[in-house]
Amino acid sequence: MTSISDLVVMFIMQIFIVAFIEESVFRGIMLRMLLAKGAFSAVWISSILFGVTHALQLLDGQSLEDTILQIIYALLVGLVLALLVLEGQSIIVTIIFHGLNNFFNIMGNTAGSMLSAYLIILVLFIYMLTLWRRLKKIDYNLFMKNAKSI
Repeated sequence: MTSISDLVVMFIMQIFIVAFIEESVFRGIMLRMLLAKGAFSAVWISSILFGVTHALQLLDGQSLEDTILQIIYALLVGLVLALLVLEGQSIIVTIIFHGLNNFFNIMGNTAGSMLSAYLIILVLFIYMLTLWRRLKKIDYNLFMKNAKSI
């Protein structure tokens, strides 16, 4: 059993270290730099690179199936979070989501059915498509203003 203090430390590390650094790099610096190539390219390239970095889990002994699922999951999370940032959400929202997501994934990391992982991936995919549609409907000038304020 994990102590409360261990949980608090893990929670703080996930929000203020892991999520802060990854979101600053992928949804902050990288997304902003890639916007010169267009929003579509910026969102996809930053998200693909975010997903691929999760392949490093193989070096830690994670199974190939779990690693592939994690890469797909990270890609979809990256797409959703990048689209939210371009839609005008603060990067602070993505940092909090990312940290909470990591924390709850670690807490719920038990051996068992992969069904929940596949369902979450499906939900993320549907939400990503919804965000793309919504983004296309936004006035282009407003979109570019939001993109420049990242």
